Amino acid sequence: GHLFGGVPLVLCGGLATFYYHRLAMSGHWSHQKLLAYQTVSCGTGLLAGLVGVGGGLIFSPFFLMMKVDPAVAVATSATCVVFTSTSTTFQYLLMDRVSIVVALAYGIVNCFSSWVGTTLVHQLGDRFENRKSYITFIVAASVAASAVLAVGKSFYHP
Repeated sequence: GHLFGGVPLVLCGGLATFYYHRLAMSGHWSHQKLLAYQTVSCGTGLLAGLVGVGGGLIFSPFFLMMKVDPAVAVATSATCVVFTSTSTTFQYLLMDRVSIVVALAYGIVNCFSSWVGTTLVHQLGDRFENRKSYITFIVAASVAASAVLAVGKSFYHP
């Protein structure tokens, strides 16, 4: 039991160490920047597993703070979320805690909504080619809405 649970931890630690060393030797990444990215990645994975906080809520603002181009920050964040949510989903599936019917219903709506959102962001990008701040505003508004909903939920007692 404990050996099997430690294998992913050792593999992830090994990969993190390998890529840390490789990127540090390339000369394009500082040790501070590498440490910041790896710390946020580990923290996000822990939060996702412990309390279900979505990676996009943390990755997008972090990438923007690290001065990543807003369009790249959102796309990279979305890609990171695929790994975070997939691993968490498999854990919940193995514990038989997922209502497949509800997950499929929300998944279909989410796919459609994601397509609409991506289409709108591309249209904004075409309309305002010289301004990237609209993506930063969308990320900030999403994080703010999520914070408001989380606080509101803490006061809701059915």
